[in-house]
Amino acid sequence: MRSLPFMQVDVFAERRFAGNPLAVFPYADGLTDEQMQAIAREMNLSETTFVWPAEGEGDACVRIFTPGTELPFAGHPSLGTACVLVRMGVLRLQTPVTPVVLELNVGPIRVDVEVEIGEPVGAVMYQPAPEFGAEIVRSEAAAVLGLTGADLHPDLAPRVVSTGLPYAVIPLRDTDAVARSGYVLDLLPAFERRWAELYPFALTGAAAPFAEARCFAPFAGIPEDPATGSAAGPLAAYLAHEGVLAIDATAVIAQGRHCGRPSEISVSVTAEGDRVTGVRVGGRVVPVLAGELTL
Repeated sequence: MRSLPFMQVDVFAERRFAGNPLAVFPYADGLTDEQMQAIAREMNLSETTFVWPAEGEGDACVRIFTPGTELPFAGHPSLGTACVLVRMGVLRLQTPVTPVVLELNVGPIRVDVEVEIGEPVGAVMYQPAPEFGAEIVRSEAAAVLGLTGADLHPDLAPRVVSTGLPYAVIPLRDTDAVARSGYVLDLLPAFERRWAELYPFALTGAAAPFAEARCFAPFAGIPEDPATGSAAGPLAAYLAHEGVLAIDATAVIAQGRHCGRPSEISVSVTAEGDRVTGVRVGGRVVPVLAGELTL
C-alpha cells in the first residue's frame, strides 16, 4: 500500500472557496497513466497535477489531468503547482519571488511564485507568443452558445487563439449575454472539431474587471471551468491584437461568477512593434487542505 501526500489550493482566488480548485501530488513518480487518471476522477476537480523529478533543466516535471483526460498545458494548474512545491518545501523558497520552471508536455514554462511574509501567495506564468487561427463563423459561434447573432459584439470577430492550447475566443455584446451563454450539446462536438473549446467574453466598460468570461469544456469533464489561465492568455493576446488592451498594461479578467466560484485573472502582454510576443497570466493562490491518498 502506498500513501501519496497532496495539497489542494484555490487558484485565481482572493479567498478560500473561490477561484479554481486544484489538487497537487508532489511525489507522483512511479504512478501509471491509468492511476493518475483514476486519481483525477476521484478528486473530481477541474484539474489535478502530478509532479515528477525534472527530466531536463527545469525544476519539476508536471502532468495535468482533468477527470476525463490528460492536458498538455493549462494555466491554473501551472500557477497552483508552483506555489505548492514552494509551500511544501519541494523547491527552495526565495523572497520576494521564487522562480520556477515547470516541464510540461508543451515544453518548459516559467512561473514566478510571489512570496509575502515567508509564504507563497500567488504566481505569474509566462505564456509563449500567441498563434492566431481562423475567424469563426459568427452564426456558428452564436448558435453553439445558445445565443443569437445580436448577442455577439458588433465590431470584434470570434477567432481561434492559442498560447499553448487553442480556444474559441468569442466576443459578446455585454455581460448580460455572457450570463445567458451556455452550450448546445448537439452542436458542441462539431464546433470543437472545427474550431476549439468555448471561451465567450464581454468587455465590462470598467477598469477592473476589464472583461468577464466563461469557459465550457464538458467533454473534458468540466461543464464550466471557474478560472482558465490557458484561455485568459489567448484572450489577452486577442484584445491586444485588436487594439483594445494596451501593451504592458495589466488587466483583470473575471470568471467563475456564474458557477459560484468568483475568480480574478491578471493578464498583460508584451510586444515588438505590432506583434504580440508573450503573455503573462497571474493570480492569487490560497491553500485549502492537505492530506494523503492511499493506493
